[in-house]
Amino acid sequence: MNYLIETIGCQMNVCDSDMLVSIFSAYGASKANNLSEADVVILNTCSVRSQAEQKAFSYLGRVKEFKQKNPCIKIVVIGCMAERLGPNIKKRFSSVDLIIGAKDIGNAALKIMSLFRTDYSAKKVKSEIKSKIVRYITIMRGCDNYCSYCAVPFVRGREVSINCETIVNECSSMVKNGAREIILLGQNVNSYQYEDVNFASLIKKTAAIENLERIRFMTNHPKDLSDDLIKIMATEPKVCPHIHIPMQSASDKILKAMNRKYSYEHYLGLIKKLRTAVPDVSVTTDIIVGFPGETDEDFEDTLKAVKTIRFGGLYVFRYSPRPDTKAAEMIDDVPFEEKKRRHAVILKESNKISIEIVSEMLGSTQQVLAEEIKNGIIKARTKNGRKVFAEGRKEYIGKHINVNIKEAKINSLFGDIV
Repeated sequence: MNYLIETIGCQMNVCDSDMLVSIFSAYGASKANNLSEADVVILNTCSVRSQAEQKAFSYLGRVKEFKQKNPCIKIVVIGCMAERLGPNIKKRFSSVDLIIGAKDIGNAALKIMSLFRTDYSAKKVKSEIKSKIVRYITIMRGCDNYCSYCAVPFVRGREVSINCETIVNECSSMVKNGAREIILLGQNVNSYQYEDVNFASLIKKTAAIENLERIRFMTNHPKDLSDDLIKIMATEPKVCPHIHIPMQSASDKILKAMNRKYSYEHYLGLIKKLRTAVPDVSVTTDIIVGFPGETDEDFEDTLKAVKTIRFGGLYVFRYSPRPDTKAAEMIDDVPFEEKKRRHAVILKESNKISIEIVSEMLGSTQQVLAEEIKNGIIKARTKNGRKVFAEGRKEYIGKHINVNIKEAKINSLFGDIV
């Protein structure tokens, strides 16, 4: 079986796709380079925003045309959109052979292989993803927060934490296969609890893995981020000084309507506490503009917060209603053009701040982990998450190198290895 995987959405989807690759590889299946080589194409979908679903439909349209000329190819849709829309996908695209929702992702590989009349048995083969320096691992699935705008609890289900021993063993295996950085994933990693092991304890256990050099994690919820986690970030050298904490809005009225369960004052206090404990920490965030009921004053509160906190980077999204959510019942009263304006204003301010932050690094020497090389250019990353590019050699990959920074852009640094 030759397979092609197209992944849309968050890093948890990337992790799920990697899981499929590992299983397929163990059974002797091969990764195709394009549609023409594939026996099956697997579309791993996202349902968090309407744009992600439209992207999936567009891809299915292209594959449908290909299948008309190559009827033997199988089409499989998995993930969050598959969970939300289910059989409706088949009604729109009769060419789809199999639909597997996010809640059944653990059985996806075997269900996909069952489409082919082959007696699969595990083989000792080289993994398709063996050489990755940075690896993701899902530590929990689902979410219990029910933010009013978010479809995740409906498509991924309630929170379920994965066995701590299973996680640590999988991380150890990744490190033995060349990984040097592990990123722990969950909709809300701060809620991780398996028996008597909480998230801070899980990080301690993961940090004990020999030859593992860096640990990151995402995503965090402000209401659950504990003092224990901040202490771990301050004292465990393997934990990177980089944390993503979605703020969404700085208006308490909007935060309440979003069902976020914290105030802006609480969020700001959390940032101050983090920066006191971990002075070089880079804090990134998510912001939604144009949420129902967001006035000019509410938006200005958020813009002021962006200027005050000076995030290391942010993702800003225009609100769009998602089916089944509480916010979908609200009046979407912010005009689309105003959403676009607010989006542009936040992005402009964020870019201005990012340039100021990275410009301070000009002339400095940064220790970075070399992740990959392409056309003689190494892509690396600082501990606090900044991408760095420099000319180099293949043997640097997986190692720490020092780079003297010569040029700075919004999201990237460029320099020479010293």
